Amino acid sequence: MWKKAFFWQTDEQILIELGQRLKAARVRAQLTQAELAKNSGVAKSTIERAEKGEGLQLLNLVKLFRALNMLSSLESLLPSAEPTPMEYLAVKDSGTLPQRVRASSKANKDVRFKIDHTSHFVWEEDK
Repeated sequence: MWKKAFFWQTDEQILIELGQRLKAARVRAQLTQAELAKNSGVAKSTIERAEKGEGLQLLNLVKLFRALNMLSSLESLLPSAEPTPMEYLAVKDSGTLPQRVRASSKANKDVRFKIDHTSHFVWEEDK
């Protein structure tokens, strides 16, 4: 559980908090910034900036999590999508999850607005 409500914090405050947590994880692992840099392949200066809350590329974050043996934490950060109740019903009926279908392009999607240039328009009163 998060000790602070991130919902009410600014982006900068969240980055600072995450940087402090990254530093705490490194210290718990009994690693210096230089050792973590060597183990992860991330530059020491990047780790220094990240621990100060100055931002971090996603790839470097993954490398740091791997070096700190924390990859399982990424699952809770952004869990994979669970099947919807309708997909569960489809599995029950067919035994497999239905494949997602990509939406058709906008041009083909709404045929109400296609203009028929071959027909002649006549007002209702003129019929």
